Amino acid sequence: MNHKKNLIKPLAAALLAAMLGGCAMQAPAPVKPVALDNEDWYQIRTEKELFVFDDYATYREFVKSGTTPVKHSVGKKDGFGRDIVLVLKSADQGKDVKTLSAQRFLDISMPPAQPFYGELRDEEGIIYVFSRYGDMMDMYRIGEPTFSYVDIGGGPDGQRVVYVLAKEEPKPVKQIALFHDKYK
Repeated sequence: MNHKKNLIKPLAAALLAAMLGGCAMQAPAPVKPVALDNEDWYQIRTEKELFVFDDYATYREFVKSGTTPVKHSVGKKDGFGRDIVLVLKSADQGKDVKTLSAQRFLDISMPPAQPFYGELRDEEGIIYVFSRYGDMMDMYRIGEPTFSYVDIGGGPDGQRVVYVLAKEEPKPVKQIALFHDKYK
C-alpha cells in the first residue's frame, strides 16, 4: 500500500507539470490572409475568344500590343461560343488557375470589392464600363447591358464608351471620371 502512495505522488506531479507545460506553449502564428485582388476585372471579346484579365497593367498592354506574358485557355466556351482565355501577368504563371481572380470572378466564387471597376471591350471597339460586378456578369451572360449611358467618342481613341447602369440611375459622373483617370 505504501508503495502505491509513493507512485501516485510522482505521477500526479508529472501530470501537473505536463498540463502546465502545455499551457505555456505558444500558439501557432496566424496565417496571413491572401489579398483577394477583387477590385477590378477586364474582358476583351473577339469573334472567337473571350480574354479575361484581373490585372489592369496586363490588360492595357494587351490592348496596346495584342501580346501578353501568359495566356491560359480555360477549355470552356462562353454562352456565345467564344473560347475563354485567361490573360495572366508573369507572376501568376504556374499558379493553380482556380486561385486566380480572373477565374474566380468567372466561377462566381469570390465576392467583389466595393467600389468595383470593370471594363469590357468588344470586337467593334466599344468599351463598356461597370461599377458593379453583377452588371458585368449579366453582360457576360446576355451579351448586352440592360441600362446604360453612352458617351459617343468618349474613349481614349474616340471609341464609344457605354457606362452600364441600374434602372433609373443618373449620369455616372464618378464612373466617367474614373474611366478618364485610367487613360490619362
